[in-house]
Amino acid sequence: MNIILFGAPGSGKGTQAKLISKEFGIPQISTGDILREHISRGTELGEVAKTYIDEGKLVPDEIVIALVKERLSLPDCKKGYILDGFPRTIEQAEKLVKFADIDVVVHIDVSINEVERRALTRRICPNCGKIYSIADKYIEDCESCGAKLIQRDDDKLEVVRKRIETYLSQSEPLIEFYKKKKILSTVFSAETPEETYKAVREIVLPFAKK
Repeated sequence: MNIILFGAPGSGKGTQAKLISKEFGIPQISTGDILREHISRGTELGEVAKTYIDEGKLVPDEIVIALVKERLSLPDCKKGYILDGFPRTIEQAEKLVKFADIDVVVHIDVSINEVERRALTRRICPNCGKIYSIADKYIEDCESCGAKLIQRDDDKLEVVRKRIETYLSQSEPLIEFYKKKKILSTVFSAETPEETYKAVREIVLPFAKK
C-alpha cells in the first residue's frame, strides 16, 4: 500500500508514519531524510541540493522530485511506502502522479492553536533524539540517556507561525486536490498519538489486506 500522510507542522504525521511503518513493515519516506542522506553520501544530487540549503534557499522541485523518484524505485518500496510530508504543493502532487500510484491520502487535521501549543511545549534530547512534551509533566533531562533536553529552533513561536503560514498558502490546497481524486481521508488529531493511530489504522488497514 502506498500512503501519503498530510497535515500541518506539528500535526503528528511523522509519529503516525513511524507507527504504520512498524506495524506493516513499509518504509517511512521523508524528503528531509532523503536530502540529508544524499548530502552525507556526497552524491551529485546531494551536492546540488546542498548549495541551495547552504544559501538558505528552498531546494527546487525538480531536485526534490528526482530524489523521491529514485527513493521509490528501491527494493524496500516494492510492498509499499509512506510519504511523510510530501508532496507539499499542487505542483509536486501533479508530478508525483506521473511515477507513483497512491492508494490513500491520510489528512491529520489539527487546530492552529493546538499546533502552536505542541510546538512550544515540545522538547527533544540532542543525544538520542527522544521527544518529550512538557505540557503535562515538566522535565529537563532525558529519561533514557540523561542528556539535557533542548527546544528546537523550528519549535519557537515566530518560526512555527511562519511554517503555518506557508502550509496554509501552499499545502492546504492539496486537500481539495486529493478530494477530487477521491483518495483523501481525514483524521482528527487526538490527545495522544496512540488514540490518533486507532483512526489512522482503520483507514489504512483495508489497503494492507489487498
